[in-house]
Amino acid sequence: MWVIRLTEDPDDPATRRAFAAWHGDAPAHAQAWARALRVWQLTGALSPALLALPVVEAPPATSSPTVTPPGRRRHPSPRATRRRRRTALSLAAAACVAGLFVLPDMQIALRADYTAPTGHDRTITLADGSIITLGAKSAIAVHDRPEGRDVTLLAGEAFFQVRHDAHRPFTVHAGTLRARDIGTRFDIRMDRAEIRVGVQDGTVGISTAPNSPETRLGSGDEIRLNRATGTLTQDQVAPDTIGSWTTGTLVVADDTADNVIETLRRYYPGFIVTWGGTLRSRHVGGVYDLHNIPAALRAAILPAGGHVRAIGHQILLATTARTPTDR
Repeated sequence: MWVIRLTEDPDDPATRRAFAAWHGDAPAHAQAWARALRVWQLTGALSPALLALPVVEAPPATSSPTVTPPGRRRHPSPRATRRRRRTALSLAAAACVAGLFVLPDMQIALRADYTAPTGHDRTITLADGSIITLGAKSAIAVHDRPEGRDVTLLAGEAFFQVRHDAHRPFTVHAGTLRARDIGTRFDIRMDRAEIRVGVQDGTVGISTAPNSPETRLGSGDEIRLNRATGTLTQDQVAPDTIGSWTTGTLVVADDTADNVIETLRRYYPGFIVTWGGTLRSRHVGGVYDLHNIPAALRAAILPAGGHVRAIGHQILLATTARTPTDR
C-alpha cells in the first residue's frame, strides 16, 4: 500500500519515483490516492508530512508510445490491470481500518455510561462504594436498581472491587456470560475470540445462559468462554497476576500471542498489525510494561520467533520472522 510505503520512508527517491509513475499513470489513480488519504486521516494514522509529499516526475520512457488507431478501443495491459486491482485492494484495506477502529467505537460510546481512552485506565466509584477500574479503551454501562446492581462490559477489560450486599446482588454481563459477585475482587476481559473471568479473592458465580447452572470460582480461578464455540475452560493461576494491568504492568504466565497483542492494542495510540497466523497462536509469558508498548510487544513475541517493525510513528508490524529489509 502506497500510504504505508511512503509513511515508512517518504524521502526515498526510488519510492517517490515509483509512486509518481503510478500516480500519473491514470486519472483514476490520482482519485484513488485522494480517497485513500481521506480514509487514513479518519483513522488518525496518517502522517501530516505525507499530505505535503512532493511528487517527483517519473523518468521519460525510452520506447515510443503506443498509438491506438482511431475507432479502436485500447484494452488495458495485464500490468495495468494488476495495478488497478492492487489499488482497489489498498482502498478496501484502508476502508476496513477506518470501519474497524472508528465505527464500533462510536456505537459503543452511545451505549456506555463510562469509558476509558486508548492508553489510559480509569477508576470509577459507584454510589454503593464498589470500585471499578476500566482498562484502556474499555467501556461499561451501569444499571443501578433497587433490587440489584447490573454492569455490562461493552468492550475491553474491567477490574471489580465489589461492596457486597446480599439484598442487592452485583452482576456483570459480558456478551453471553454473567458473573455474580459473592463478595470478591475479580477481573473480566472481553476480546474478539473469548471472554475471560479471573478471581483475585472471594467468590464469583458464573453462568453462560439464563437459568443455567452456576459455576463457582474462588481465589486464583480463571474461566474462559470461547465466543465461537461456547466452550468453557477453567484454569488455576496465581491470584496476584489477576488484574495486574491496573498497576501498569501486564503479567502473563501462559497465553497466546494474539491475546497479549489484543491487550497491548488498547494501550497503543496507533495501530498494531500482525502478519502470519502462526505467530498469533504461539504461547508467550512474561512481565510487560504497559507504558512502553513497542518494547512490550517486542518482549512478548521475540521469544516466540516474532519480529516487530515500526512503520512511521503510529504503526507497529508484528511478523513471524525477520526479513532483509527489516530494521
